[in-house]
Amino acid sequence: MNPKRLVAVALICLPAISAGAAEIEFNPGLWETVMTRTNPMTGEPITETRTECVQESKFDPASMMQGAQGCNLIEDSLQGDTLQFVMECDMEGGQATIDGQFQTDGETGTGNMDMSVNAGGMQMEMNMNWTAKRIGDC
Repeated sequence: MNPKRLVAVALICLPAISAGAAEIEFNPGLWETVMTRTNPMTGEPITETRTECVQESKFDPASMMQGAQGCNLIEDSLQGDTLQFVMECDMEGGQATIDGQFQTDGETGTGNMDMSVNAGGMQMEMNMNWTAKRIGDC
């Protein structure tokens, strides 16, 4: 499987903001997210920092599926300040399963996702962990 395609599917699963079924609330504004993911080919960690103006106040994993052809939200649940979700995506020549969670107190957040891809008889695993914090107004 093309590693760029795998990363693109994984990036779809980064925190997106919208309303829906199980959702978790936080304060809108300028958020900084530090994400570490494993390179699916080498297993080496890759860390990226992203700053984004978030105008909505809710995170909903179902919204991540909008526009993602072949992907379905299988499960989502909210327990206290932790949102858990499972997604499945049919991809060219295979399937990906994404199991994740997001936790926030409104001003900071943490999350992780484990992604398993079976494509053309090859099994690949990728993990992502992130921390986020509100750093001010947009």
